[in-house]
Order: sequence, then C-alpha cells, then structure tokens
Amino acid sequence: MLIFYTVNPEPVSFPKAYILKVFKDINDESQCVKTLCFPISYPALKHKAENAANECGRLLVRDFMNEEYGRESLGR
Repeated sequence: MLIFYTVNPEPVSFPKAYILKVFKDINDESQCVKTLCFPISYPALKHKAENAANECGRLLVRDFMNEEYGRESLGR
C-alpha cells in the first residue's frame, strides 16, 4: 500500500494558490482520494500557504495509513 501527496502551485507562474492532492495506490494504480486548495492571501507570504498545504498533506497521509493498517489488522 502506497499513500502519498503532492503540493503544486496553481498557476505555476504567479501562483494564486497551492493545490494539495493525496493519492492512494489501488490495484497498482494511483488514484486521487482527496484534493484541497490553499489560497495565497498575501503574495509576499506565499510560503505560508505552501507550508500549510504540506503540513495538511503529511497529516492526511498519516490518517489514511492509520486507517488502512487498522483495517488490515482487523482482517478486512
């Protein structure tokens, strides 16, 4: 089981937001299971939106992994 996330600026040049996508491998195929948007409220502090997106991504991956391993330990 592989669960991972990506954070990408949107649009790439002069980003207005960072898009967080969480993926889970299901039957050897990566499927997007969650997408969130983190708008940049002040252009000089765009790193704050990027950091928030990365932190959320780490927490969501942890939650999804805990959920999956909980299922596996229960034999589901």
